[in-house]
Amino acid sequence: MAAFPKKRLHSRIGTFRQLEILIAVERFGGIAAAAKNLHLTQPNISMQMKKLSEGIGMPMYETVGKRLKFTFAGKMVLEYAKEIFACTDRLEVALNELENIKSGELSIGVVTSAEYFIPHLLGPFCRRYPNITVAIEIGNRGRILDRLTRNLDDLYIFGQPPALENTASVQLGVNHLVVIAPSSHPLASRPSLSWEDIAAEQFILREEEAGIRQIIDAQLKERGLAINRRMTIASNEGIKHAVLARMGLAIVPALSLDEGQSKQLVRLPVQGFPLVDHWHVVHRTGKVLSQVAELCKQYILNEGLGMYREATRYWEANNQPKLPTR
Repeated sequence: MAAFPKKRLHSRIGTFRQLEILIAVERFGGIAAAAKNLHLTQPNISMQMKKLSEGIGMPMYETVGKRLKFTFAGKMVLEYAKEIFACTDRLEVALNELENIKSGELSIGVVTSAEYFIPHLLGPFCRRYPNITVAIEIGNRGRILDRLTRNLDDLYIFGQPPALENTASVQLGVNHLVVIAPSSHPLASRPSLSWEDIAAEQFILREEEAGIRQIIDAQLKERGLAINRRMTIASNEGIKHAVLARMGLAIVPALSLDEGQSKQLVRLPVQGFPLVDHWHVVHRTGKVLSQVAELCKQYILNEGLGMYREATRYWEANNQPKLPTR
């Protein structure tokens, strides 16, 4: 008849507490002294030592006269028990360091369409950890994709997440895309507009490679809408200034409008708008994030996301921009 395989040692040793008691018995020189220092009864100590011996399958100690003497097996278990607790001590130190990070370096690649809210989002993080050096690399989608491919930064912020292997993306928050015009535009005072009302207008758009341009083109196509007259400017600030100069209308992220600009630029109440998309936090899956990068990622997806949602709810209720802040 085949014998059942013997259980592995870790399943036979009862608890960490038994190993802790074993170390205390050796450290304090006996069961009575260990019981006193651990605030346990002597029978309790003896019972736990007996259970440990039964789990090991060998006696841990023997009594010679009135003195407790560890067996060879007992000494071996003692040696490894101390290693186990040394390992848990190192784990505790590492977790404490993670909880109380005080210094380090962090690099974040950000597409230009997100440059308006990212500093506000990261402000509280930087104030909380003043000795963490944060570098924010801002560029068009092509440049940030190149940085992601070359693994130059810890985290990345995209509108449309890249379709690249070995990358992971997590949705950050809603990106409302609105039609804007100068406050002096004839359509600015209209309470409601259809796409037909603005279809003949010239639109100022980002270059075709820009992520926001791809999002706008895709969503307009999905709705059966088309822009007939267009010009491109490879800068969000340039686009807003062009709108102020009455060169045309534009479709921009709602949170890219600050309070000062909202007096000169107005959101046109076009049916079917705002277009709704999302921001994403992206990182390489093959890259082990540093403690600082992991801390920042969790901050963005927890506290930062909450702040962004507050700003978004304010915009939805008031149709006025309010950057996330705390």
